[in-house]
Amino acid sequence: MTGVKHILVVDDDALMLSVIGRALQDYEVTLARDGDEALRVTAPGMRLDLLITDYLMPAMMGDELLGRMRERRPSLKALVISGHGGLLEREMPDWWRAQPHLEKPFAISALRDLVVRLIGPPFGRETR
Repeated sequence: MTGVKHILVVDDDALMLSVIGRALQDYEVTLARDGDEALRVTAPGMRLDLLITDYLMPAMMGDELLGRMRERRPSLKALVISGHGGLLEREMPDWWRAQPHLEKPFAISALRDLVVRLIGPPFGRETR
C-alpha cells in the first residue's frame, strides 16, 4: 500500500494533541482525547502506521490502549509519550524500556526524528 502514512495520536491534553498534530502535518493524523475514542475512530481495515499515545490518561492508560490496539493490529508500531518517565522507569522498567518513547517536554525535532525512524517519511510504502 502506498500513499500518506497515517498516525493516531492519543492524549487527554488538548494542547499536546494540537502541537503534535501540527508537528506531523505532512502525515495523515487522527487525534483522540482518550483510549475509548481511539478505539472508536480506528475502523477495521483502515490504514494505521503508528500509534502515539500518552501513558497517563483517565479511564484507560497508554499500556492498556496499546494492548487493545495490538489485539486488532498485532504489528502496530507505537510511540509512548509521558511526563512521568522517571516513575515508569522505576515502576515498569521492562515495559518502559521496550517501548519507543519520549518524555514530556520534548523537542518537536526529536518527535519528528523518532517518527521517521519508526515508519519512515510521510509518503511511501506502508511499514509492517
